Amino acid sequence: MGSLQSQQNIVPLSPVFFDNAAAMRFHPLYIIISTLLLACNREPLKENPFNGWDNSSVRHALETQTFTIEEQIYGYGQLGISYNITGKFDSARIYLNRALSLTGGREYQGGRLITNLANSYGFEGRYVEALKYYMEALQVCERAATSSYDQTLKQVNLVRTMANLAEVHYLTGNPKQALHYAIRASEINSTAGVHYIMPQYLYVIASVHLGNGELIEAEKLMRETYAVADTICKSNIKWSGDASGMYMYVAYGLEGLARVSLARMAYAEAFDYAAQALYCAELHGDHSVTAKMLVTFSDIHLAQGNYAESGRYAQQALHLFPDYLKLNPNAAFNIATARLFTGNTGEAYRHFSLYSKQMKENTDNRFRETMAGMEAVYESEKKEMRITNLERRIILDVFISAGGVLLAVLVWIILRQKIKNERKEKQLAAANAVLEWEKKERKRFASDLHDGINGMLAAIKIKLATAEHLHSVRQQLDNCIETIRRMARGMMPASLERYGIKAALEDYCQLFPNVNFHFFGSDVRIEERLELTVYYCAYELVNNSYRHSGAENIHVQLVQDAASVSLTVQDDGCGFNPKTVASGAGLKNISNRIAAFGGTMDIASAHGTEVYIELKIRL
Repeated sequence: MGSLQSQQNIVPLSPVFFDNAAAMRFHPLYIIISTLLLACNREPLKENPFNGWDNSSVRHALETQTFTIEEQIYGYGQLGISYNITGKFDSARIYLNRALSLTGGREYQGGRLITNLANSYGFEGRYVEALKYYMEALQVCERAATSSYDQTLKQVNLVRTMANLAEVHYLTGNPKQALHYAIRASEINSTAGVHYIMPQYLYVIASVHLGNGELIEAEKLMRETYAVADTICKSNIKWSGDASGMYMYVAYGLEGLARVSLARMAYAEAFDYAAQALYCAELHGDHSVTAKMLVTFSDIHLAQGNYAESGRYAQQALHLFPDYLKLNPNAAFNIATARLFTGNTGEAYRHFSLYSKQMKENTDNRFRETMAGMEAVYESEKKEMRITNLERRIILDVFISAGGVLLAVLVWIILRQKIKNERKEKQLAAANAVLEWEKKERKRFASDLHDGINGMLAAIKIKLATAEHLHSVRQQLDNCIETIRRMARGMMPASLERYGIKAALEDYCQLFPNVNFHFFGSDVRIEERLELTVYYCAYELVNNSYRHSGAENIHVQLVQDAASVSLTVQDDGCGFNPKTVASGAGLKNISNRIAAFGGTMDIASAHGTEVYIELKIRL
């Protein structure tokens, strides 16, 4: 497909309904004036001797001339940032690391060099390394001095780093953490007023809402993402003639609106937004952004049953940016579907294999384990920093309190012991955070993926190898797609987090035509981990009954009082032998979850199956 620049113009969207104060913040004149005022409140930096130089001149000067350490940091940092912008990430990392190795390099401009080092890894999809440096940049920001210049810079860098962390977590499938950092960025930015970073965290918040099926809130925030980015683009074009860096978030906002329309099955509107998004992505010039927009076109065509067009757009996306498959395996799924329905079963088989492999890689526990472990270490280091500051205050108080030496010594001994205790608590908290995360993630992924999508894909692969008629394969493919949707809603439903276990189970049971939900007792919130345990036990049992028992009716009963909560799942299906099935992944996962809370489980399976689970509520 050729460039759309000559085919499409950006169509102004409907006005975003802000209150007067909020609307004023997005006015181009306001952005320019507030930026100038922010600059006036900063203390002046020493002049950068390399301003206006090209990269070769900076390199030659650094190799042949003598500069102060601060000037070397400027020079190497300028080279690193420049190479990052032009996509030469290996070269960028060489010069950024040189700057960071110099005295004061890691504190330069509140961690700006560390943030750019993290960006170089993030641009390549190496999110573990990126997260490591974003967390370090966050620490540097929070250690910033209290002068007026540093305080202003601290706010700017805090917003930027929080937004980067939000985007990394969203891209790696951690919507809860993504929302956490995006909201923190928004809160800090309410006083900092860093306009050019706003679209980044607004898009993340909007995307999380969209993933939860909250279309009204998602549409509102996607429009706000578009409005802010578009305003900044127009201001940049007016004053500097270049807005390429912000086109990405104009494209993201439009692409998000296309996905909202797709969820509502408003296909013509979705195509319109997607075309505008693709045009802006091409103006931005980043292949990964353009690939994202092409896959959106592919998804819209797939939803309409236009399989050949869906495959064509997905193929273009992967040809333009092959690594996009790591971010969105659906590109391979769309291609496989297109090849299947156009009779090319060999290519369908190959792309289903690619999809299955990438899905497994994206749900690998070790990846999220590393990320969670780094965050636990970061929180531990923050506590260590607070402990260090407390020690300094203790020493200072001892010298000041010369008239009460004995009392001061006694206080010092008591507080010293408290510090040691806090260190032990900090170490234990960090260890528990990683272990608890590891245990929960291992159980969740094993429970949700066993006998699910991978099994269905394996069956489709076998049928493709020998298929004479594609009708049965198509039916299985539809079942596979429906299973993916059900799993996506079942992984962590928004109703569980917001309203509790009763609402979550009601919503889940409504997904099935023959599952009835009954509740008795007191509808009050209980411990979050206990709610998750009850929900996933019900999720597993209902899925097993629905898929394997051939039951006409399934009943889910939840009974809750002040001391305990019990779950019963009963069906009128074929039943099974608990002794021979008990070693399976599903019942084993349920048993492990229940054992963690000291609960009990009874299984009766003769004419149908009944599973009774009881868990004590910790007071």
